Amino acid sequence: MHQIYDVLLKDIIKDVPPKFLKILTGYETGRFLDIQLPDVQVRQPDLLVEVEDGNIVHIEIQSTDDKSITKRMYEYSALINRQFNKLPLQTLLYIGDKEVTTVNRLCNRDVNYSYRVIDVKEVDCCQLLQSDRPEDLVLAILCKTDDVDGAIKTIVDRLSVLSPKDAKDYCLKLLYLSNLKKLYNKVKKEVDNMPITFDIRESEMFLDGKREGLIEGQKKGLIEGQKKGLIEGQKKGLIEGQRKGLIEGIEMALEIKYGSKGLELMDMVRNIHEIERLNQLKVLIKRSGTPDELRATLVDILR
Repeated sequence: MHQIYDVLLKDIIKDVPPKFLKILTGYETGRFLDIQLPDVQVRQPDLLVEVEDGNIVHIEIQSTDDKSITKRMYEYSALINRQFNKLPLQTLLYIGDKEVTTVNRLCNRDVNYSYRVIDVKEVDCCQLLQSDRPEDLVLAILCKTDDVDGAIKTIVDRLSVLSPKDAKDYCLKLLYLSNLKKLYNKVKKEVDNMPITFDIRESEMFLDGKREGLIEGQKKGLIEGQKKGLIEGQKKGLIEGQRKGLIEGIEMALEIKYGSKGLELMDMVRNIHEIERLNQLKVLIKRSGTPDELRATLVDILR
């Protein structure tokens, strides 16, 4: 489900909220660049912004502490440089709930590469609450504050003055992001007091999340089904192996005791599928006096 948050954050940040952009990059204004980078594999960075002095800012959003991210950031740097003929200013925005331990540097004798890492939990939300942009206000829910309830009330109060359509849109985004901080219930309580009505289940993001949950459920169901099928297959294989061994033993016993007359009974024996009945037949062969007597017994078993 973290993919939903990544998509939502990209959607918000590509509108270039000035306060949040300044925290990440040092710049307040810029123009979002929607490009794919040429490579053997097509690569698309999370966010590229051209800022007022002409620099290219690359922001990558990470929700897990991925040990391979620095290599990818280095690759992005080279590909962006090839595309724009300038090295980007790079920032990794970490939105996970665990401590970030990413080593943001690659060094050897000739290379000294690094990028900024910003843990959104360490950003002071007061900086964003001073903004007049709704994108900044919504992103403030992820940031550090000593007064969670006060921050939530301020955000919702500020969003409530927007047009009904915009208020709904940004409140939905706020509700989604609040899940990352386990603040959904607190935010929903404030949103419920707003003079707008909407159903979160009608939002496109909710439906995307529902579809993703369904796909994940189907995957898990398939895996469980495969496991169960494997176990069932193993059981069936074991039973079939026992059955085959019993039938071969019965065939040998019939040939030894009754010769060719005994082997004439094998067509009937092969129609017995239950292990228990085959075991019973082994005992009956020992006790039987003639092939005809045994044939009568087999007819009873097969009924």
